[in-house]
Amino acid sequence: MDWSKAKTILIVALIVTNIFLAYFLFGEQTPGNATFDSEFLEETEKLLGRNGIKLEASVPMKTEQLYNLIVEYEKMEPTLLSERYFISETDIDRTEGAFVEIESEDESITIINNKLLIYENSAQSTENDINNLDHAIELALGFLMERGYETDDMKLSYWRETENGFYLDFTKVFEDSYIELSYTVFRIENGQVARMERTWLNTKDIEQTDYRIVPAPKAILELLSMEDASNKTITEISLCYYFDPEKQDYLDDYQQAMEGKAVPAWRVQFQDGYDVILDLE
Repeated sequence: MDWSKAKTILIVALIVTNIFLAYFLFGEQTPGNATFDSEFLEETEKLLGRNGIKLEASVPMKTEQLYNLIVEYEKMEPTLLSERYFISETDIDRTEGAFVEIESEDESITIINNKLLIYENSAQSTENDINNLDHAIELALGFLMERGYETDDMKLSYWRETENGFYLDFTKVFEDSYIELSYTVFRIENGQVARMERTWLNTKDIEQTDYRIVPAPKAILELLSMEDASNKTITEISLCYYFDPEKQDYLDDYQQAMEGKAVPAWRVQFQDGYDVILDLE
């Protein structure tokens, strides 16, 4: 094979493709237009494929009514959490800085920055093993309800079976749209909750907005610049609401932000559990 000739053909093909995409990205299409020609989608899928990204999800062509959501982090008061989780006496270690540790026999809770809760249980379980997904979900949701949490605002966004049980990833939802980054992750082993990590956002208010989100077919081209997205399979593309404290009006103290505005964005879920938020205007 004449490799120099083949290389020339490839370069020409890439130039033609880029010209084609440029027409749609910068031509007659306007930023608020959420509908693209089917040819654009075909070219997008080809470009993703060249980067090892396989598209096995429908690409939303229209965007429904958008809002801004005013959200706040779930309050994590150590004394109240101790009462929620433990029957026996507990030892609360309020270390300096952003960490609080609560221990009771084989169980413990760690609170980080008043936003992240990590529960761990090292006790040997006497329960029967959980051998299917439905039972794992039932156990996880029951664990939360027994401790006074609502569960009707959460949706299972990813799961996998592990050597000793299941890994479950629940995400907060508003009108069937995910709110990121708001999650409750379970590691269920030997018939019990061995570990739970929870960062949760509650909705305080809803605002109408004229926010112009980039159409999904165009937004997912951003994946081409993300090394972590290479050689993965896309299983879902959906509208979400994304709260990024760094983009709020907290100057250099964004890590202390306890509430703010969640704006519309696209959420891309991959087969291996990895997900990406594309908050492009």
